[in-house]
Amino acid sequence: MMVDSYILCLETSGPQCSVALSHNGTCIAEQVTEDAWHHSQYLTTHIQKCLSQADVSIKDLTAIAVSHGPGSYTGLRVGASTAKGICYALDIPLISIDTLKIIAHPWTSDIGSGIKILSTIDARRDEIYYNIYDNALSELTETQSHVLNPESFEEYAKSGLIVAGDGADKTKVMHDGGYSEAFTYHQSYPTAKHMTQLAFDKYKADLLEDIAYYNPFYMKPPNITTRKKPLF
Repeated sequence: MMVDSYILCLETSGPQCSVALSHNGTCIAEQVTEDAWHHSQYLTTHIQKCLSQADVSIKDLTAIAVSHGPGSYTGLRVGASTAKGICYALDIPLISIDTLKIIAHPWTSDIGSGIKILSTIDARRDEIYYNIYDNALSELTETQSHVLNPESFEEYAKSGLIVAGDGADKTKVMHDGGYSEAFTYHQSYPTAKHMTQLAFDKYKADLLEDIAYYNPFYMKPPNITTRKKPLF
């Protein structure tokens, strides 16, 4: 597979909508909106701005990378449908990146000997989705849900743990001191610029999705509520 590449990365799993364009794994353009949960409003505009900023034509794109989940049901659907549409139109491959790995990626350089990264996503109430990674971003667990308690992840108290993602703050509150002094907490969100190297690595390794059958990883069904007031 040709290594020289322009990969467009779409991150819509969390409250922020972000797009990044990379050349051979290096981010050369980025757009992020702080206006939460408006992915369908901003995504295509962000794509156009990234291409214009880098002076790259959409026809020059080599692949599209999308955040795989878990995360917002609606956000993941918007990202996946947009990515698929571009892939079909340009006849280029689709790459998916686990959202928890995207969250963990910025902290790999901060890891000392034996320290791990607990990557988290807020799953409402006292629950989080999580995975644990080493400094090579190898998964040490499977992605799973966990109801937090004061003893959560105490097995890492001696080695140390970087807690990242939008479940970091409530994990810290639940720990309420104690052995959590061995942990560092970074409340953060996944962004497309942290997908660029991960996407390039998967592209070089030919780890591509079947566009026709690809679906994001939702972890749980959508949280659908019944309208209490009549429409008319």
